[in-house]
Amino acid sequence: MIKLPNLQFIFAGIMIFLIFSLTPTTVYSNEINKMISTIDSPYDVSLQYIIRDNQNTLICVVESTVTKYYDSTITLDYLNTHKNHTTIQKNNQLFDYVIIKDSWRVGEGDSFLSTPKHAIRDMESGEFTIFFSARTNACAVQPGDVVIAYWKILYSQNSLFS
Repeated sequence: MIKLPNLQFIFAGIMIFLIFSLTPTTVYSNEINKMISTIDSPYDVSLQYIIRDNQNTLICVVESTVTKYYDSTITLDYLNTHKNHTTIQKNNQLFDYVIIKDSWRVGEGDSFLSTPKHAIRDMESGEFTIFFSARTNACAVQPGDVVIAYWKILYSQNSLFS
């Protein structure tokens, strides 16, 4: 009788390959190299996110201004047509201001939140466009936790075209 000691390793390798190849992935339409820092940019972007557990107990609050934006005209179109778009006056200048609220439940496999993104799905293509991302201090999360993120974007139409 021939023993196949490597049969277990082959079977395990096939199972791992199948798990990774059948796991759905998110497709983003914009390339990561089109995301540029908001430092010295027309956009002043800040993020605050709040995490609560299943019992609605506060887990953490994190804020960041270390942000990036998608360098494209569709970012401006998206902001100008956003339902929360408003105009404010600051230092005798008019600015456009948008507050975006995102919320989601943490899924299996997630353990830390440190680079949140604001992305919108195109219903025709199914692809996601990332408009904003942030780097934050990491906060430990567990499946079922609820994350509420507030993106605050201040920009001037004049500085975009000068």
